[in-house]
Amino acid sequence: MHILDEIVEKRKEDIKKYGYTFGVAVPEKRLRGITPFLLKKGAVLEVKRASPSKGDIAPGLDAAKTAETYAEAGAAAISVLTEKRYFKGDLNDLMAVCRSVDLYAVRTGKIAPCVLRKDFILCPEEIDVAYRCGADVVLLIARILDDDMLLEMVKKCRTLGISALLELRLDDDLRKLALIAEKAGTDNLVCGVNSRDLSTFAIDLLTPAGILDEIRHIAGKDVRVIFESGIRTPKAAAFAGSMGFYGMLLGEAAARNPGEAAA
Repeated sequence: MHILDEIVEKRKEDIKKYGYTFGVAVPEKRLRGITPFLLKKGAVLEVKRASPSKGDIAPGLDAAKTAETYAEAGAAAISVLTEKRYFKGDLNDLMAVCRSVDLYAVRTGKIAPCVLRKDFILCPEEIDVAYRCGADVVLLIARILDDDMLLEMVKKCRTLGISALLELRLDDDLRKLALIAEKAGTDNLVCGVNSRDLSTFAIDLLTPAGILDEIRHIAGKDVRVIFESGIRTPKAAAFAGSMGFYGMLLGEAAARNPGEAAA
């Protein structure tokens, strides 16, 4: 069994055991406004403690403090890993980051960075939970969702007024993107291409470049596409930018070195 399949199966077990909040107390209704996702080009910096491929990355990470550091560094958005078994995060981190960026906005008078819930979301009920916790956008991984469920979840995001970051990599993912474009539209959609193969966690920095034009052909030349995973140096960031990506998501590189977030 690939690690992605294992993560999904364990998640189904945990949902059955703990419910869609995984045992975390969350508000009955949303308590903050909605910040649009990536209205201008920028970096998405990640609150991330661990991963299956790297083990512990920043086990002592303080989600709220890290979010403040990222906001001050000029992050366009902050991604929060809320998966517990393999990434050691949870919904408390998401809520802490939302509070932190709101306090930053009040203190500075600047717009708060958008907050992304990054997880292996499997059903619309989890989007409701993310919304109530304050997320402005949720990650939808195309390869783990069938056509009908993916369409329903994109529409759920639109109904709630939040964005969907649709992660693509495989040919079948592109087929699903075409289906969404036809059946649901792409107005609340940002596409992401992961350089990391979630089945093996191996990285190929050329994979995103290989399907960028296909995504634009399917969803329109103005679709926003971000480069996910594998960027650890300014040179790699420049490489992603030169190819025409709208933004980039920095996970391990940011979490290991939050003090260097501005650079």
